[in-house]
Amino acid sequence: MNQRTHSWIAIRSIALLEDRNEVKNLVKMLKPLARLATIGAWVPDDIDAKRGGSGSSTDNHILKIEPIQYDPAGRFVCRKADLLNHIGNHRKAYEFLSNDSSLDDDWWNKSYRGDVDRPGQHLANRAMAMSTMMKDLLLMGNETIDALIPGSIRFARYMAKGTRTEEEAAAMYYFMLSHFIADSCMPCHCDARKLQGYGEGLHKELEEHWSKAVGKQFEKSALLGTLPDMTEAEAATDGNEILANARQVDAKFGLDFGQAVIGDLQKGHDVWLELIFICRATFSIASIMAPFRQYPYGSEVKAPFDTLFGQNSSLLKQLDTATMYDAVLNTAIIWKYIWNKVSVD
Repeated sequence: MNQRTHSWIAIRSIALLEDRNEVKNLVKMLKPLARLATIGAWVPDDIDAKRGGSGSSTDNHILKIEPIQYDPAGRFVCRKADLLNHIGNHRKAYEFLSNDSSLDDDWWNKSYRGDVDRPGQHLANRAMAMSTMMKDLLLMGNETIDALIPGSIRFARYMAKGTRTEEEAAAMYYFMLSHFIADSCMPCHCDARKLQGYGEGLHKELEEHWSKAVGKQFEKSALLGTLPDMTEAEAATDGNEILANARQVDAKFGLDFGQAVIGDLQKGHDVWLELIFICRATFSIASIMAPFRQYPYGSEVKAPFDTLFGQNSSLLKQLDTATMYDAVLNTAIIWKYIWNKVSVD
């Protein structure tokens, strides 16, 4: 997903939380800063954020999954019913996979594992690390953030003003986290086949398709090019306008969030495990999108965008809806989870 798509996903997630009347104080913090999503949500892909190997190449926002031959204990088998239980029926991936019959029992009974060259670099690890850090940053928030979170942080009075987290910094980390969550829903980021590589005829083209639908209004130049100094009241009005623009994109992807359930993480999950199973579901969708029999794992066969979707526009529409719905919903779920963790009085 490119910058404008990541910007839209983050902004639409704020709007979803507002529309479902969830975590009002988080919305209150993020909404006036919605324009900054175009910076924060793109930081993980920015070349300057990859200095010192912190995010070398794209390792920290992918989890490329592939079949493995040796798994005597069946640790890396996840059968369809189990996976559906782990992701929950509030997600579109659940609907997509439930309606599929192309992945048969033999496919589901095999072992699949992330192809991770360097431990700790994949997106589930990065998202888990960020979510843990963000709880601390919120607890050390400035007076404005502190007023939004129930209870009192007594040690804060001993902290110098400059060491306490500003709203802009907290918002920036929320927007950064949205990048990893969104990428867990992107089929090309979860499938180790060469055909899913950027520039192989599918990945780049799929992202350009989504970007065109999102529109130029979510480009960095559009969101920040005319950013004025605003009063608190003006920032609130500005946030309303940006969120309204984000909602208007829904129709392009066939989205209807009217009954969206922004629940907690699945029972027994932390952020890491939640994203592992989301990636596993996304890998399954990738194996439907580019049928695994026609494009075997480990082969050099390409699956061009026009070949896959030129004669099957209904598949593309289903993919659009499932990917974008879940990217927004999953972001809202994990954002809510982090905020609620520090909001227990």
